[in-house]
Amino acid sequence: MKKITRRIMTVMLSMMMVFALSISAFAEGMTQEQAMNIALGDAGLAASDVIGLKVEADTEDGVFEVDFTNSKKTEYDYEISAADGTILEKSVEYKVARSKSKKKIGKKAAQKKVAKASGIEYSVVSKGSCKYKKSRKGGKYEIKFRSGGCKYEYEILASNGKVLEYDWELIR
Repeated sequence: MKKITRRIMTVMLSMMMVFALSISAFAEGMTQEQAMNIALGDAGLAASDVIGLKVEADTEDGVFEVDFTNSKKTEYDYEISAADGTILEKSVEYKVARSKSKKKIGKKAAQKKVAKASGIEYSVVSKGSCKYKKSRKGGKYEIKFRSGGCKYEYEILASNGKVLEYDWELIR
């Protein structure tokens, strides 16, 4: 019984230490307002330009999660380091009118659209994967690649090459 009690106490003490360390990262690092301003600045928006602004502290991971939508119904999700304000992950989802057209721009054209949208050379984007996915709302290309210590994922409307969604995250 004493061994079990010791183990439980050891586990509880370890959990308390991890929690204390994650809380101290927030205490020494940023505020929720600073995290919000970093996300809004990256998106090129002011607080008055967005709806549904939500900032949550994830003490376990030492990050702030910032979510909001602009007037064009574009959804933004950020994960920002509480220690230094680095954007660790970013996801943007556009509200694009989908077409039921069976027309496809082709994989190469989709990769070129991603290269232009991301500012990353086509030669880098084309080394990643590009898969066509068919759906009731029209087809899309899912393009994944790595560049500059980040992992990127794009969804492109197959009929016209418009970006539906993109995500990137730092490779940790």
